[in-house]
Amino acid sequence: MRSNSIALFFPKVSFRNDLSRKVTITIGILLAFAFLLPVCAFAQSKKELEEKRKKIIRDIQATERMIKKTAKTKEAAYDRFLALQSQIESREALIRNLQEEIEAAEDGIVRNQVVIASLNNDVAKMREEYGRTVRGAFRRKTLSNPILYLLSAESLNQAFRRWLFLRKYDERRSEQAEAIRLTQEMLAKKTAGLEETRLEKENLLQSIQGQKSTLTNELTEKDLMLKDLSKDESRLKTDLEKKQATHEALNNAIEGVIQEEVRKRVEEARSRPKPAAPKPETPEKATSSPTASKPEKARPAVAEVKPRAEEDNMSFNFRKNKGRLPWPVESGFISRGFGTQKHPTLKNIEITNNGVDIRTEEGATVRCVADGRVAGIQFVPGHDYTVIVQHGDYYTVYTNLASSSLSKGDELKARQNIGQVSTNNITGSSELHFELWQQKERLNPTLWIKK
Repeated sequence: MRSNSIALFFPKVSFRNDLSRKVTITIGILLAFAFLLPVCAFAQSKKELEEKRKKIIRDIQATERMIKKTAKTKEAAYDRFLALQSQIESREALIRNLQEEIEAAEDGIVRNQVVIASLNNDVAKMREEYGRTVRGAFRRKTLSNPILYLLSAESLNQAFRRWLFLRKYDERRSEQAEAIRLTQEMLAKKTAGLEETRLEKENLLQSIQGQKSTLTNELTEKDLMLKDLSKDESRLKTDLEKKQATHEALNNAIEGVIQEEVRKRVEEARSRPKPAAPKPETPEKATSSPTASKPEKARPAVAEVKPRAEEDNMSFNFRKNKGRLPWPVESGFISRGFGTQKHPTLKNIEITNNGVDIRTEEGATVRCVADGRVAGIQFVPGHDYTVIVQHGDYYTVYTNLASSSLSKGDELKARQNIGQVSTNNITGSSELHFELWQQKERLNPTLWIKK
């Protein structure tokens, strides 16, 4: 009679089957979260692409302002051509970045679709099992009564076990209902995220089409300007000769200051007393050590930059920041790179640049890129003021300054103001000439400042 009453209220109910179903559903939910892990990496990559896009757009906007301020005269045509060329490069970089964002958005859509399919499958399984549980519970209530089931127990201990059984069964049903609710909420969020990603992709596609159209117009304008500059080749050659003469005067002034500072440092190094050499170890002490005959184990290589024996702290601090130095101006673009290069408009003519030329905003503040000391200030006609800052064995040069309140010997901190960049009265362009030296050797500044 006892077994029949139990079978009447809970026919073919097994805790083992109940646990198996619970594990199956839990595994399904864990699989769904496993699909979500790559989505976190996608979100990080998406943020990086967005930040890169914003920076490129800021550069394009700054270049557009510089182009508008450049006078539309024959004398300014070359400067406008360089600015437009930089604008085209930035526009092409923006298009590439947008294409990468579209690819990332498409990958996100695929991942979301996989997660949604997995969640839909879990919901279907949980609903099916929950339905069977509810239907079974309804049939059992029509056939018996839980109170009678408890009262029909033969002992108090058996009644207590039956009560525990009923409570576990109710908890199981509540867990199923809660699991279905949570999974449905997750499914709704992923579906909304999928729609948002699709909308973002459509906006990016429209943006890239607009950028391509603008790029086509800029390329056409560049070709027209190049033809106009080709017609005015004789004037450009004359202007180039004048600029080369002023550059030569600038180079002589810079070299004179740096060579004098290098000479002083060499003399100071020679006048310093040499440190006493360590005394050699006696054979008795060498043999007394039990580990003297054993070869020393090789230490693992350390990635950090170590100071050289011959360099001071300032030289070491400057060298270890290679590739991380701040820009000497807040915003701008490199209009002429370092080294020997072909002239952008004149055929068979090469120009040499000892540093980089940075086109920037009118009246932009020029900043020191690292801690140092003012080694010299020169005024060169055609280049206005030049400030040379010493950083141990390294020197940074800032040319085309409208003014500077510094004096020789002043101590400077990184990002400290040096002066304001000057503006060409004829062309309307504002350009900083920036050089980097190691003693008497010229270095490429683009390898030292942040990208």
